[in-house]
Amino acid sequence: MEENRNNALKQALERRMNDGLPSNFNYRMMDRIRSEAAKRHKRYKIISWCWFILGSLFILGLGIYIPAFYPELDIREYMHQIEKTQPATDLVAFYWYIAVLVLILLGLDHWMRWYRKKAMDK
Repeated sequence: MEENRNNALKQALERRMNDGLPSNFNYRMMDRIRSEAAKRHKRYKIISWCWFILGSLFILGLGIYIPAFYPELDIREYMHQIEKTQPATDLVAFYWYIAVLVLILLGLDHWMRWYRKKAMDK
């Protein structure tokens, strides 16, 4: 397929030298090349996002599947440096507070950037 494109391009350039192509031939050809490159970039971006989402869902699925179907599995048996202690309830509540606060601030940051970009485009 690549050879067909190269041959077609060579033939068009030879015709330009012999017969004379339209004056905007170079502009149209470069415009096609740019649009094809943009399509390829967009396709690559979409495929990358799909793989990222698929990997994240796989890890999340494993994180749910293993504790649900193998409750007798105890990681501490394989990793001896982990102590068998219960976390303090106050500390867990504090970690949840920090996590929710970070998510709220990240959402606010995203919204502000979107709003600013929207205002700049007008």
